[in-house]
Amino acid sequence: MYQDAARLEQAETIDALWSGVVTELRGHGIHHVIYISATGTPARDPRLLSTCPELYTDTGPDDDPFLTHCCNSYDITPTGAEFLPDHLYLDAQAKAFIGRACALGFLSGFGIPTRLRGGARYGGFNLGTSLDRAAFMDSMWPRAEQFRLFCLLVHRRIEELSGRAAGPEPAMIAPNLSPRLDALSPRETEVIYLLARGLSRKEAARTCGISQHTIAEYAKSAYRKLGVRNRAEAARLIYGAVQGT
Repeated sequence: MYQDAARLEQAETIDALWSGVVTELRGHGIHHVIYISATGTPARDPRLLSTCPELYTDTGPDDDPFLTHCCNSYDITPTGAEFLPDHLYLDAQAKAFIGRACALGFLSGFGIPTRLRGGARYGGFNLGTSLDRAAFMDSMWPRAEQFRLFCLLVHRRIEELSGRAAGPEPAMIAPNLSPRLDALSPRETEVIYLLARGLSRKEAARTCGISQHTIAEYAKSAYRKLGVRNRAEAARLIYGAVQGT
């Protein structure tokens, strides 16, 4: 999926990028794709890209359960009506929204934040399937980290094309990391996460919007703080925490 995202980075307009994103994700079993971001609480200045725009005809962005509940951490959240029993805290309005999505074929999915509530701008992707809970957990959930990386790269390109490039802030901080990584800065964490996922320094530089030299400096600093010598040793820290190995 990284190669798919890398190719899509060549898109010169948001419309062309979005069309390619939807096509690629449908090839990987995703039936509905929603990208939504907003500023502040209550949400304002929303950006919405969706394969089911009718879902938002009478619903403002702050009423979307994804923005309200999924963007408080970088954890990937199972979404859709199939997972409603796991989210008893949702109010009637949120449950009704999920019910309308279900009627459109969004039964199960991934809620993938790319920026958290509390920042200048927050939001991310909600990727939906028509699978029931058991089939989704069996065939799709093991690929959650692949979808996360794809979404991160697409999010970065959307920001660039919309004139909202992230500047010095990290694009995303990896979730559930070893406590040993607490010593790292947010940008060091992002760089280590991307390198551990197998990206080259050139690819990580493009993802982060900084130079390869700066990537190398962040990596060198992070390795020193972690007491590791290379990306393979850093990857063991990442995978050990995220995948439970």
